[in-house]
Amino acid sequence: MDLKQARDEIHKDPVLSKLMRRAKEKGIPLFLVGGYLRDILLGTRSKDYDFTLPKDASSFVPAIEETLGFRFFKVGKDEMNTATYRVIKEDISVDLTFWQGETIEEDLGKRDFTVNAISFSLRDETFHWTERSLDDIGKKLIHAASDHSIDQDPLRMLRAIRYRCTLEGFDMDAELKKEISSKKEQIGKVSAERIKTELDQVLLSPRPHLGMKGLHESSLLFTLMPEFKGLEILGQGEHHHLNVLPHILLMVEKISWAFQWIAGRGVTVPPAREDWLSLYYAALFHDLGKQDTYSEDEEGKVHFYYHESYSCKRAEGIMDRLRFSNQLKNRILNLVQHHMRILNMSGETKEGALKRLVNQMGEETTLLVLHTLADKEASRGILSLQIDEVVENHCLRILELFREKDIVHPPLLISGHDVMALGYSSGPRVGQILNFIRQKQVEGEIKTREEALRILKEQFGSLEQV
Repeated sequence: MDLKQARDEIHKDPVLSKLMRRAKEKGIPLFLVGGYLRDILLGTRSKDYDFTLPKDASSFVPAIEETLGFRFFKVGKDEMNTATYRVIKEDISVDLTFWQGETIEEDLGKRDFTVNAISFSLRDETFHWTERSLDDIGKKLIHAASDHSIDQDPLRMLRAIRYRCTLEGFDMDAELKKEISSKKEQIGKVSAERIKTELDQVLLSPRPHLGMKGLHESSLLFTLMPEFKGLEILGQGEHHHLNVLPHILLMVEKISWAFQWIAGRGVTVPPAREDWLSLYYAALFHDLGKQDTYSEDEEGKVHFYYHESYSCKRAEGIMDRLRFSNQLKNRILNLVQHHMRILNMSGETKEGALKRLVNQMGEETTLLVLHTLADKEASRGILSLQIDEVVENHCLRILELFREKDIVHPPLLISGHDVMALGYSSGPRVGQILNFIRQKQVEGEIKTREEALRILKEQFGSLEQV
């Protein structure tokens, strides 16, 4: 799309057309800048608007609020030139900042990348851009807006990788790749919260595997998460065709395959943000503990006994550093801890074991199935290929059982009072007995309260009371 067509599209946008009228009426030097213009020139539409004003035009902010019908909230600090006026409402996001410099040209030169260093004056209907901006958009090339771009904000290293995932067909300029690799240690200056936000956006993007590849190639992965060091050269025996780290990176790519696999069998997964993050982070962390548990038996076979627990320990360290919420952290650790459950099942595994798994995983069952399928598909070793059909059959049956809500959330047939009526004191033993009865219920051996009370009396009524 050329600039004339882009201007026509701006006029069609209801938000921008209102702001243009007000800017012309009041003489407001308001500029649309960055991603919205980039996306229009690429032939896509966005509801994320970035605006900028001269520093001495702050008095126009109320007029802009009135036009939008929104009230901004302020983030950042005026004295550090990081103040942003922001609105996030329904499907619209608006950011308003002040120029970094005395002119719009100076401001564009201090932006992150050339593909974002383009603006449109809503008052004068004129375009402004840096020397390379239009050319780099046409070539789909991510290039630093200046020689100081990364030094001004090291987070831009992660942002460049994120754009590689979100902008279809884009790649980073060779000079930018070299600069990120050479300056990777500067990421330590960035707050954990900002790093986590960028990583989230990489994993939620249409092409997260490209993001992980970029983190690996630049060594930012090892700088942010040194727990991954050593996994590149750690072999895994006949269950895998790749060493641990290449396997992890391939698994991230195979998650989309796993979604397609279950969708082809009539199972849909709501696109909840926290579900996707739980699954992708669990894929990243699931084999971290293999470096702690590597062993070879007398026949030369490789084993990683109990690596799930060690993976959880290392993953928890990463998530604490990057300030993950407790809820997200616990969901990820749950998937990591149980990621071998389905893979370790044989063709002789009984239905009751599948039911117990569904009951224990609860609402995380579908995520565990997706994790298992992606893990299997990223393995492809001689031994893993032999159990493909077994794993897939178990996954299908588990998904069927998950739809039976009495397995996921079995109705309460007896309570602790029923157990204590036999003479047991309140305490952990009561919980253990209730859990035993619940498992029998999940497996289908108990269906009524009468049956539950009979089993309770038969199994525990004659035991020594404690």
